[in-house]
Amino acid sequence: MITIYLHEVRFINTEPNLPKPLSMKVVLFVSLLFTFWLLSCTGNKDNRVITFQLSKSDYIEKINVPGTVRAVVNFPVMPPRRMFGQMTIVRLAPDGAFVKKGDTICVLSETALESMYQEMLTSIETLEAELKKTAADNQLNIALLEANLATSEAQQKISSLDSLQMKFATEVQKKLLELEMKKAMIEKQKTERKLAATKTIGETDIRQKKARIIQEKTKAQTYADQINSMTIIAQRDGIVMRTESPTFSIMSSQGTGTFGGPLREGSVLLLNTPVLQFPDLSKMEVSADVAEADFKKIERGQKVIITVDAAKKLVTTGKVNRKSLASSATQRYSRSKVKLYEVIIDVDSCHSKIKPGLSADCEIILREARDTLFVPTLAIFERDSTKVVYVLGKKDFIPVKVETGSSGSSYTIITNGLKGDETIALSEPPNSLIIPEKEGADTIKNRNLK
Repeated sequence: MITIYLHEVRFINTEPNLPKPLSMKVVLFVSLLFTFWLLSCTGNKDNRVITFQLSKSDYIEKINVPGTVRAVVNFPVMPPRRMFGQMTIVRLAPDGAFVKKGDTICVLSETALESMYQEMLTSIETLEAELKKTAADNQLNIALLEANLATSEAQQKISSLDSLQMKFATEVQKKLLELEMKKAMIEKQKTERKLAATKTIGETDIRQKKARIIQEKTKAQTYADQINSMTIIAQRDGIVMRTESPTFSIMSSQGTGTFGGPLREGSVLLLNTPVLQFPDLSKMEVSADVAEADFKKIERGQKVIITVDAAKKLVTTGKVNRKSLASSATQRYSRSKVKLYEVIIDVDSCHSKIKPGLSADCEIILREARDTLFVPTLAIFERDSTKVVYVLGKKDFIPVKVETGSSGSSYTIITNGLKGDETIALSEPPNSLIIPEKEGADTIKNRNLK
């Protein structure tokens, strides 16, 4: 029999703002497994039993998971309303950048809108050219009619002068002169009506063309305002964070395509989602990615030690707020077969160094007990439907019935059956080294009496 005495030393950090030293239990457990494997590889196994010296200490079961710091409240930066087609991000402020009010934080482009705007400008130029031509033609027609009217008036005056000769003229000549005067009067009246109609028609045509130009300019201004609104200006000072668009699939004749995800330059905005957001730094939380095996152990209210390496290894505390059965963001954009779920952790106090988007290491305390007795789980054996631990006597091992409490991945709390100063076996001893149960009970009784 080979006896190895292992003692554990645990340091409890009482300073809340300082990182706790690494737990020695992991090192201890690995050392035990390695030693057990080393001894089992050589010689006769029957007489080799690894033992463990018990002592009461603080029991802490915890898991470490990665996470990302983010703000609880965010003020979204929305894109302008789409008018025709899809908007594409041309330029976007870097994630986590500090901007000032008035800075350009996003530039969008809508090809259909820009094309319509250019067509509208061309249409306005054409209409303005047509308006100039119509006005010129109208002025020319009016000038010609005014000349004709002047000619008619002159002809009428000539006819009036000829009427002085009527008293010396024959009857036939008189009738001819009367007809000439009547004809000159009719021509003048005809020219006057035509001139008035031409002016009216010309003015109406010009008014219509001017009204059309005003309408087209109004539309063009609307397009111009829409294009200008696609250059988004910061309305406040602060840190901006990039967002992500909901993912969805579209089936087509060429196959199924997946759209959405984190927004960046070149991304197409298919839905009315924020392009950026201003986080409120007064209250922060951590979105942690937890494997399926550990997800079931996490409960609301559990204490969390949060370490942010990028903030000069800042350490703070928090509590589990909620957990989601939906896959985490890391899982959605990863090809890993390991299922990850999201756990939200509230940060107790927000330091100025903690910024959204920073990575955080979260130490979630699953169970915690002070000054308690716990043993390696592999040291507990089933015997006659009861749990026993083999306690080392002088030379042999005594099977002792125990009652257990909470159990972690490596250790189990003992609530009854052991005092805490025993030496126990980590592997089941051979029968030749086990004292019969009755003798063992007497030995334990005598030991307790002493």
